[in-house]
Amino acid sequence: MDALNFLLISSLVSASTSLQQDIEAKLGADVTLQCQISTDEVISVLKWSRADLNTDGYVYFYRNKRSYENYQHPSFHGRVKLKDPEMKDGDVSLILKNVTFNDTGMYECHIAVRNPVRSKRVHTEISHFINLTVTGETHGNMKLVKTGDGNIEEVVEVETRTDQMVVPAVSAAATVIVITAGFVAMWRLKRKKQQHMEADNQQLV
Repeated sequence: MDALNFLLISSLVSASTSLQQDIEAKLGADVTLQCQISTDEVISVLKWSRADLNTDGYVYFYRNKRSYENYQHPSFHGRVKLKDPEMKDGDVSLILKNVTFNDTGMYECHIAVRNPVRSKRVHTEISHFINLTVTGETHGNMKLVKTGDGNIEEVVEVETRTDQMVVPAVSAAATVIVITAGFVAMWRLKRKKQQHMEADNQQLV
């Protein structure tokens, strides 16, 4: 009985296959994530995902002849579309618009297909992995930092120059000392004149 069940399961699902490629895209550009299967197979499920997004949502999700935006990760809303909405010739490539540094990562194109010539219950699962790297330059005194949620953002880099700060501080201190010494000298001179006047008055008396 166990052998019969094993043969039945093996006839329903065939072995999975996988491919991988590395691509680069310029910051702010549109990039096409290529993925294609043979034309004699019918696509029942298409899932574009990224492992580091965990369970927050898919990059793109398609099942039973329609896409589901409610399964999509918020950062990809309005930014992705199929290169060919009708998926002719098995082309399930995805266009990602206006890429940012946060789009860098490993993307998986996972497809569940069935061969119309054979039984409709026979399915094959195919995975195509694309490692996307977004390159570009930051603006002015901007630098890239990784936030607590794993995103990458541009922030203003403030450069601290201790040598430039010491000079004004020393100059200010010197100015205060000079002014204070001037007041002390004036006070002493005034005090000495007052003492002379008091001495002269005593002699007159």
